[in-house]
Amino acid sequence: MTSPRFSVIIPTLNEEKFLPHLLASLAQQSLKDFEVIVVDGSSKDKTVAIAQEHKRNLSLRVIVSKQASLPLQRNLGAQEARGPWLVFVDADSILMPYFMERIGHFISE
Repeated sequence: MTSPRFSVIIPTLNEEKFLPHLLASLAQQSLKDFEVIVVDGSSKDKTVAIAQEHKRNLSLRVIVSKQASLPLQRNLGAQEARGPWLVFVDADSILMPYFMERIGHFISE
């Protein structure tokens, strides 16, 4: 299995209202050479279940941390990343369809 070029790391905590929009925007990226790692801080809502539902559209893994801590969750995601480039994204973001392609272009330049 080849490694993706990018690992998109998303720390979450009770993001059931926002996360679906971000994951949908990732599924619509023009460049598909990335994996998604959702690192949840033991949400009390449906965040983890919603993330799991998007596995059919994305190369996605979900990690549940016993502790909710943004730096810890980012570091856990980075430890699990298979791509050489890490992209940290907040769960309440929505990315333009060319976001990953544009990052790749700037790295190449």
